[in-house]
Amino acid sequence: MHTKSNVMHKVLLSLGTNTHARFNLNRAKTFLKLTFENVQFTAATESKPYGLSSNSPFLNTLSYFRTNMNREELVLELKNIEKKMGRLPEHKPIGKIIIDIDLIKWDDEIVKPEDYKRSYIRDLLPELVDL
Repeated sequence: MHTKSNVMHKVLLSLGTNTHARFNLNRAKTFLKLTFENVQFTAATESKPYGLSSNSPFLNTLSYFRTNMNREELVLELKNIEKKMGRLPEHKPIGKIIIDIDLIKWDDEIVKPEDYKRSYIRDLLPELVDL
């Protein structure tokens, strides 16, 4: 249960998968739509894996919405969605990513500067309204 607040935080997420990519990306989008109101998504784009032993390309999308959850509650909810989808700690070392949901930007703070610079994020950002 999260604590309701009158403050609405702006959230930018990056979603990525290299395992049954279209299916898992659509499933993650469904979970996010059920959890948060007014979720926007960009188109999906393929990218090369960053820092993984796998050569499997990733399918990525960005998501934007506002929430009255605090940051810790949001991150916990994102981890819960990853777990519901079957993500396990032992998958990453073998390059299998069922779903990866990363908080990229919280309000005006870029939480993951290295990720924020990635070309697919820069290419997809213009698709989001009210960012």
